[in-house]
Amino acid sequence: MRVTAEAHPAFVAAAATWGAMRNVERNAPVWLSLDQKAAGRHAERMVTVQMRLLASGLLVLFVMLVMPCRVGAAAGSSAVSESGAEVKDARSVYCATPPSTFTLYAFAPELLAGWNTPLRDYEKKFIPARYHNLPVLGGWYGQGFIPDREMLLASGIKKAFYLSMGPHDRLPIEQTLTSLGMQVTSVPGASMTDMASCFMDMGRAFGREERGAALAAYAEQALEKVSQAMRDLPMEKWTRVYVALEADGLASVCRKSQRAEVFAAAGALSVHDCPPGAEEAFLRVTFEQLMAYDPEVILVFHPALMRRIPTDPKWASLSAVRQGKVYFIPRGPFSWLERPATYMRLLGVQWLANKLHPDLYPVDIKAESRHFMKLFFNLELDDAQVNDFFEPYGTF
Repeated sequence: MRVTAEAHPAFVAAAATWGAMRNVERNAPVWLSLDQKAAGRHAERMVTVQMRLLASGLLVLFVMLVMPCRVGAAAGSSAVSESGAEVKDARSVYCATPPSTFTLYAFAPELLAGWNTPLRDYEKKFIPARYHNLPVLGGWYGQGFIPDREMLLASGIKKAFYLSMGPHDRLPIEQTLTSLGMQVTSVPGASMTDMASCFMDMGRAFGREERGAALAAYAEQALEKVSQAMRDLPMEKWTRVYVALEADGLASVCRKSQRAEVFAAAGALSVHDCPPGAEEAFLRVTFEQLMAYDPEVILVFHPALMRRIPTDPKWASLSAVRQGKVYFIPRGPFSWLERPATYMRLLGVQWLANKLHPDLYPVDIKAESRHFMKLFFNLELDDAQVNDFFEPYGTF
């Protein structure tokens, strides 16, 4: 199934406006390992959800700090270098950012050489023990974190893979990795709408076309289902949401951030409006500002905050809290919506669309999560494990 654009007048007008505001070529993804046909397929798949964002003024720059990752390949497998040449017997690959590492883990966990950061307890609940003790190799993430060059050099790793959206992230990372003697492979995969083509590209790169096609098919179908369900929902009926990040809940996702695409796709409008040039930052919010926003729904990232909100008199002053419209963002093995923003959003967008607009998207999210976990992680989950996705237990 292919994600296609609807001939809606708002889409046409928004596209024209966007074209006048942005130099499309400047933001075009860099295809280091793909032919022109693959690039064309990638563009087709991106249309529908991006056009929804255009129509609402929420189109985000397709720029994401998605960085290299360490990848390992089994004997006899192959990868594709930045020059397009096949790399035989890629036995160990480094993924330099958490999104890249998590993507490789879903695609082929046996190739993963290590993690960027130590695994959290809630991640370990859904990751087999044999992967818990993989080395922590660092990476590019967060507020300026970069890997230890000496550690990477000492590791002897010769292959690197990462998800890229262009030279803004590709060049400095590639320069660092090549200076360490690594051969670098890259595919686009920052936006949620990149995911189908990302998995297809990985299938070709690592000689696992069937696996890539299976994950790509799910990505296409999930986005198509949500897009079709939400296509007639006017913007004035989108749910105004506040995404509460950090333990105190006073940081959020900017309305025009690239990360806001998942909310827009689910018929939600982030209430946090940020200054020009700061859209991709997680800006602090005062409680007075939050009260002025008065969101209809609050999405909570941190479990401790979710447990505290019901008994906190300050938070109780918000209408969303009084009306019981505070929802914990599911997680397992990784967050379904945020930090990091990954292919998990393919499941998260369905959960959110169902939460906000159950009449339009009446999915059985527990059944859908079972299907997703089996396909992406080969996990057979019982009821208790599925329920864990939605429970704010433990710490972040």
